[in-house]
Amino acid sequence: MTDRERELEAALEASRAETRASFANRALLYAYFFDEAEKELGTEAATALMKRAIYRRGLEVGEKYRPAAQAGDLAEVARLFVEGSPADGTMFTPGVEEADADGRRLVLRMTTCPLADAWREAGYSAEKVDLLCEIAAAVDEGTFAGAGLDLTFLDRQACPGSCKCLLELRVRDGETS
Repeated sequence: MTDRERELEAALEASRAETRASFANRALLYAYFFDEAEKELGTEAATALMKRAIYRRGLEVGEKYRPAAQAGDLAEVARLFVEGSPADGTMFTPGVEEADADGRRLVLRMTTCPLADAWREAGYSAEKVDLLCEIAAAVDEGTFAGAGLDLTFLDRQACPGSCKCLLELRVRDGETS
């Protein structure tokens, strides 16, 4: 490896570390906002409030998937999702778990999560990490609703015994296939 290649690799690693730190910061902000809202509003209302706000952001993110989703091209949705994952995929390690032959259903997978990692490192209980993951997942719900797809979480990393998130996407009935 040349000196220039080593410099580029070091810069890439520094960028990945900064991105990971940014996601950890986001995770802790979610947690701290939730903690304060929970004190004022109670768990249910705080959860609903956080989910609504995060879902709104997801709706905006979903626009980048909308053309492929409207065309019924879940393979393209999956490509955009995987290739658009931060830090060359190292943050969430996304991939396609399965895809139906008819192209109307696919399951995306993520096997790492910097948000859940940050909550655990901050000392949140397994139950609180699970709740915070449920809240944070509202961005995915909004994203795929904004794209015009139906989303079902089949699994979440924070659930006991789970090691991955599985997001089932379906082309909506009446949509182009």
